[in-house]
Amino acid sequence: MDSKICFIGHLTIDEIEYVDGITRCSPGGTVYYSSLTSSQLGSISQVCSVIGRDYPEDYLRILSETGVGTAKIVKHSEYKTTRYRIVYRDGDREMFLLERAPKIVIGEIEDVDAVYLGPVACEIAIEDIDRMSREFKTMLDPQGVLRTVNQDKRIILERRIDLDQLKNIWILRLSSEEAGILTGEVESSRAVEKILKVGIENVILSMGSRGVITANNKKKYFIPSYSKAKLVDSTGAGDVLGGAFLAEFLSSRDFLWASCVGASAASISIEDYGVKPVLFKEFKNNVIKRAYEIMEETREI
Repeated sequence: MDSKICFIGHLTIDEIEYVDGITRCSPGGTVYYSSLTSSQLGSISQVCSVIGRDYPEDYLRILSETGVGTAKIVKHSEYKTTRYRIVYRDGDREMFLLERAPKIVIGEIEDVDAVYLGPVACEIAIEDIDRMSREFKTMLDPQGVLRTVNQDKRIILERRIDLDQLKNIWILRLSSEEAGILTGEVESSRAVEKILKVGIENVILSMGSRGVITANNKKKYFIPSYSKAKLVDSTGAGDVLGGAFLAEFLSSRDFLWASCVGASAASISIEDYGVKPVLFKEFKNNVIKRAYEIMEETREI
């Protein structure tokens, strides 16, 4: 039976300036990438979000045509959609928050196997994260609750929250930088251990091109990056990883295999601009194929 997942967080409009100087607009937000990915891998996905009057209908159509439910997306005609400007330069990424939609009021959620919380602009309150994690199997990407905006609208990861407030989270998916902010640990493996100690059951820590550490209280693995992937656009790769992991983990209950599927999906997502790679008709088959290759290189740590 297909798993049912509700994805909660802002859908965004991303203005992305690439190293070649060309700027492209794209649908963005953790829940956009992750819900598309999970749907493509067989889950029944729905999005709960808030958008403004400027959100392109084409972006919603992509979700609908991929099987993602959009009934819980609220459009506020008096506001604009959360909009980011993302600049890639010299191997680094800078983000600027240009617009912010209203916070999300989470209504009644029924008949789901898991909830994926993907805030990008503090649109989900810590209290709601705690409540949801008590009521549902909850996966969290914490980037949106760790971000602050400085005077020139630049995004900085520096907001401190008490890790104990996340103790009921089922799966925490985060970057090495976010793990450092949450735990105070510079070394990724130690950060993972500290996260597990508070009670979080499963951790997926992305280290970019260096691979992924996935862990629970039973096992900890190093998942290498797919060496044959050709980088075009890394935007949303972590979100794709999260969506793929959750879909596969709910289906197979195999933690290691789901981790490899997540890493595989992420490697495919970077090979073209925006969400294009996830929409490719052979996406699922290619994810499975690469996951087997990645699994051969995985090791327990």
